[in-house]
Amino acid sequence: MTMSKKERTLQEILRAAKASILADGHESVTVRRLAEKTGLAYTGLYYYFKDLNALLWTLRLDMIDDMMAELTVVESAHKDPIEALLAGLSQYTGYFFQHPTVFRFFYFGQFVQPEGDERYLKLQARMGEIWQQSFSRLVQSGQVLPEEIDFLARTIIYALQGMITLSFSANGLMTQETVQSELEQLVLYLLKKEPQSPEGGQ
Repeated sequence: MTMSKKERTLQEILRAAKASILADGHESVTVRRLAEKTGLAYTGLYYYFKDLNALLWTLRLDMIDDMMAELTVVESAHKDPIEALLAGLSQYTGYFFQHPTVFRFFYFGQFVQPEGDERYLKLQARMGEIWQQSFSRLVQSGQVLPEEIDFLARTIIYALQGMITLSFSANGLMTQETVQSELEQLVLYLLKKEPQSPEGGQ
């Protein structure tokens, strides 16, 4: 389907903003800088977005969509539900260590959700389905009870988000490998499995 000129220009603006975030962080995204990058008049950007908040909000949704597209489920390659869950968590962790400015944008950027915009709720639902699939395999295998999923999921996801945040803080000493190792120990503890030794023994 052929895009209109307005749609093409809007995508060009989003690409320029995305490049700025990846290179310099979300603080670098300003209307004036985007006008320079796209060749549009400073006031011309307001034809496409009501204000900078609307632009950043749309950009955030676009980049969440990008992330979910990249986080294609590697879990299906693992027959063991725990290995599958750890693989998915590792992929999620790796994405943000590869794109730390994206993590800061998602979780430290200042946004006000525009009225009547339900796209974020739909994206949240899609992300929830991804996590639900991961944890439902543990139920199907009999390793956890259905009523335990919500508690386990929140505990693991909150711990993961906290460790990533700590690693990106000014005093953060946690590496990607440390985060993944700590997370694996947590998951195995919650599921009452013995972690493997460095030699691979139980």
